[in-house]
Amino acid sequence: MKIVKLSIVFLLCVLLIPLGLTSCSSKETEENSDKEIEEKEWPPKDLGHNAGANCMSCHLDFKVAGTVFEDETASDIQSAAGVSLIKADGSKIILDVTDDNGNIASALIDEGYHLIQVASITSRTWHKIPEQESCNNCHIYGGNASSARTKEFHFYHTRIPSDNDCTHCHHFPASMSLGQLRTPGVLNAQAEPPAHPGSRVEIEGEVYFFDPSEYSINTVRPDIFAPGYFSMFDVILAVAEKNNINIDYEYDESRKTHFIEKINNISGDYWYHFSYDVGSGNSAEIAYRRAYRWDEALWRPGVWIKVVHGENLDEIKAEYFEEIARESSQGHVIPHVKISLNPSIYKGNPTGSHRISVVREFYDVEVTPHNLRGLGYLTLYSKPFQPGVTTSLDILLSLKDQDELELVTSVFYTFFAQKYIESFYVVALGFPDVGIAHASGRQGFVYVTNNGTFERLPNNADRKFHMTSDICVVHAPDFSYWRWIELGNPYYETTEPGSSQFLSSIAEDFNALGRGFNLHKPVVEPDNGRVNISCNIFQPGHVSISVHKASGQRVAILFNNRIENIGIKKLEWKPKKRIVGPYSIVMCYENFTQMRSFLLQN
Repeated sequence: MKIVKLSIVFLLCVLLIPLGLTSCSSKETEENSDKEIEEKEWPPKDLGHNAGANCMSCHLDFKVAGTVFEDETASDIQSAAGVSLIKADGSKIILDVTDDNGNIASALIDEGYHLIQVASITSRTWHKIPEQESCNNCHIYGGNASSARTKEFHFYHTRIPSDNDCTHCHHFPASMSLGQLRTPGVLNAQAEPPAHPGSRVEIEGEVYFFDPSEYSINTVRPDIFAPGYFSMFDVILAVAEKNNINIDYEYDESRKTHFIEKINNISGDYWYHFSYDVGSGNSAEIAYRRAYRWDEALWRPGVWIKVVHGENLDEIKAEYFEEIARESSQGHVIPHVKISLNPSIYKGNPTGSHRISVVREFYDVEVTPHNLRGLGYLTLYSKPFQPGVTTSLDILLSLKDQDELELVTSVFYTFFAQKYIESFYVVALGFPDVGIAHASGRQGFVYVTNNGTFERLPNNADRKFHMTSDICVVHAPDFSYWRWIELGNPYYETTEPGSSQFLSSIAEDFNALGRGFNLHKPVVEPDNGRVNISCNIFQPGHVSISVHKASGQRVAILFNNRIENIGIKKLEWKPKKRIVGPYSIVMCYENFTQMRSFLLQN
């Protein structure tokens, strides 16, 4: 993708997996890459014409060339393997298949950055043609590790942006770069991308697993979804029909959604719960109450859906009626949009970190569609919506159009924290006369767009919406609130993303969003007995943190004050006299108390 002088730069990053096509690190992957590799002569001399050699040292007219092997052992070449090159706008160049020697070459390729697709796998870095020359220069047996190239992509790492710049995500500290990445090995025709997580639907207490390949679904909302895409409501109807469950439903034009009136001839206030993450590991989220239209909620792999009844459907209907009346008279107008960013002080928040504090409020914001995920927009990525469908991401883009924001930058992920996402994430916002706020790693922006208020959503719905803004279809809701969040324990920051400690810390923080804080597990330094303590504050409030013996006796008050800046807070406690035994950290936040235990040893 060209980097152009626009206020909005969409950074397109998707994950597909090791092909042997270059490698960002995870500690566990680095350890795995140290496994013993059988020694063999390279390039091999007995596998056909110059297999694994630099074709372009002789064929000077070639723009791209390389050898595809049967598998990672490189014991044999792979003939008739499909090879394609893909540009940032999604256009594809399909080369002839590999020849009888496993080789592929072309002198007819446009110069510039391309992804390389071999068989079913696509690279996660962008190859600059012709400067990077033959694929065989880097994709060698055992990989091209060196003193500089020490890192390898985790299996679920997303593809890096089209300028090969890792700092769009690893912004601060800028710890990752393309030059650190090693290839895992040769171009491998048998490499496979990760499987999509499974989906399921629960109706009247029965669970039905859903595989879209077993259905032919025509959406009931063709005004919203592009051909081939459908909603969670469509999935409910399809599963019910297949399993002889009779569902009576109607479309309410005044509220622009469908409602189920009867299931198997039994009337009820039927509604739904969902979680996009449970197929890859967050089953608690299926219990969250919702207030989002189910026939506009995009189905994607991994989602769990549960039909429920007995919730406050009257409140949902009343809010929808008011919302659509506003849309009918004013268009996509949102009465109140608030952006509130107040990150914690981290390493002094130097200029390059872009950890700025800023609050902006806007009223009666007119939102226009930008078709980032709509048909007609040139991109590598899926386009599930019809042109003109408006999403929560369009709120920020419209504020940029209106000169209220100077920059809106998004990054596309297929997997995020090892969960299937397939969406854009907002990573940077620019504010006139203030500067740029930039996400980095586990710290960034979250949002809620809905009716009611942030403190009280219709149906008492959970504020942990967990639907990315680019697929959150909007009409004219009451508000949109964007804020800063920091997930994870800072004492794990030396452990690369992808480790089990890091991921469990993120998941724990995420599940604690509703109560406004989370106390992390203390880390004891065995040499000196110092206890490192951290907590995450998601909303400003009064906080007290103290240390107690197992008997309940309080031995220290570490903090007792109101905290305004959200994010990670770090404290330490070193007892004047180390008395071995069990202790607890007790944290009080508003009306909540949380405790964490630790052990002091000699």
